[in-house]
Amino acid sequence: MQDFHEFREKGNLTFALIIIELLKGKRKLKEISTDLKITPQGASIYLKNLQKHRFVDSSNKPTPEGVAFLQQILATISLFVEGAYEDTGIISSCESIAGEDLREGDRVGLTMKKGQLHADKKTKTGSHGIADFRAKKGDPVRISKIEGIIDHRVGNFYVLPVDFEDFTPTKLVKLRGLMKEKKIDHVGAYGILASEMCKGAEIKMSIFAPVEGCIEAGAKGLNSLLIYSPEMARFFFQKLSANIHKYRINPKFVEI
Repeated sequence: MQDFHEFREKGNLTFALIIIELLKGKRKLKEISTDLKITPQGASIYLKNLQKHRFVDSSNKPTPEGVAFLQQILATISLFVEGAYEDTGIISSCESIAGEDLREGDRVGLTMKKGQLHADKKTKTGSHGIADFRAKKGDPVRISKIEGIIDHRVGNFYVLPVDFEDFTPTKLVKLRGLMKEKKIDHVGAYGILASEMCKGAEIKMSIFAPVEGCIEAGAKGLNSLLIYSPEMARFFFQKLSANIHKYRINPKFVEI
C-alpha cells in the first residue's frame, strides 16, 4: 500500500477521479472536465496517460488494472482519513442520550455528563448537531452533522502503586479516603493484589482493560484511579505508553 501523499504528488488522485467518472458511464471530455473542474485539454491529457498506464483501453473504458488501481487508492485514502479522524478527534456523527423529547431534524447542543454525551435543544454549547430521528427523554439517539468542539473538562487520571505490605486495614481505610479526597468516579484494578485491595476497601472497580478504561474515563471527563502492583508494573507502563498519546491525558501518581 502506497503513502497517501505519494498519490497526491503524482497526480494519481486525478487519475482515480477520472476512472470513477468513466465507471459512471461518462465518456465525453466536456462531461468529465465539467464534473472535475478541469479543462477539456487537461482531461484529454489525463486520459492519454491513463491509456499509457493501461488503466483504460482505446475506447476509454477502465481495464481490470485500472479498477485495481482505483481500489488501491481508495483504500489508502480511507486509511488516511481514519487516521486523521483518530489523530484530531474530529467526528461527524455520534451516539448520545436525549436530554429531552426530540424530533427528527431538531438542532441540539452536545454536553458531556459523567462520561456520556447528552443532546438537548435548550443547551448552548461549543458543539451542536442534528437529531437523526425521534427520541424520548433518556433514550439513545444518533446525532449527525456535528460542528464545533464539545465543551467538557478532562478528568484527572490518578495512578496508585501498591505492594503486599499495603494490604492492611489501615491502608484500606486510607484508600477509601483517597477515593473521597480525589473525587474518583472510576477505578481500574490491574492485578490480583489491586483487585483484592479494592474488595477489602469495598470499592467498585473494573479488572478488564483497567489501564485503557481509566485513561478513556479521564479523557471523557471522569476522575479515574488505576491501582497496580510491582508484579504488573512493566505491563502497566507498556499499556500506558501505547495509549497516552492517543488520549492526550497524563497520569498523576499518588500514594496512601
